[in-house]
Amino acid sequence: MSGGVWTPIALSEDVAAGTAAPARLGGAEIVLWRDGDGLLQAWEDRCPHRGMRLSFGFVREGRLTCLYHGWQFDASARCRLIPAHPELKVPGTIRANPWHVRERAGLVWVADAADADALPTLPDDTPMRGLRSLAVRRPRAAVAAQTGIGAGGWIWRDGALIGLHGADDATSMLHLALPQSATAEARRRTMGEATALRDALEAA
Repeated sequence: MSGGVWTPIALSEDVAAGTAAPARLGGAEIVLWRDGDGLLQAWEDRCPHRGMRLSFGFVREGRLTCLYHGWQFDASARCRLIPAHPELKVPGTIRANPWHVRERAGLVWVADAADADALPTLPDDTPMRGLRSLAVRRPRAAVAAQTGIGAGGWIWRDGALIGLHGADDATSMLHLALPQSATAEARRRTMGEATALRDALEAA
């Protein structure tokens, strides 16, 4: 869990409008989706009705709909419609469990505490674009130790932003972003370097 620390868990561009995308953080299941205004939402990936993963659902008219029984949730995480009882005024207590979420430097950052620390101050205000996410079959602590990534979960290296989070006890995720102005050659080179880094980490 991220606690009061903002943790990068995905690339912004991997959460397209009208879709729901799953993510994992320390074993916690999270669903990422965009509301009708394009604002990113992050919730526990579990419908409060029968526990179905909300990431299996779909987004329509700014609401995330559970695939199982069609319960619809708006951007406030409240359930607004139960299709089996269309005339029912749904109690406000029926709601999904939201995380705090922000977008910065091409990455998605989440925290599960209302008093989360301020988002990390990145060393460059250049507009960034997500490049690639890579799964690494190594625990987060081992990856952090070998890459020099600190508790904040990110490092600025050779003009690229590298984010890190532990998906579970055995698997980590690396997320890379480059300036939007990066050339195609720079993107190819960085992707190759990232793949080599992943392979070296897994071989260690």
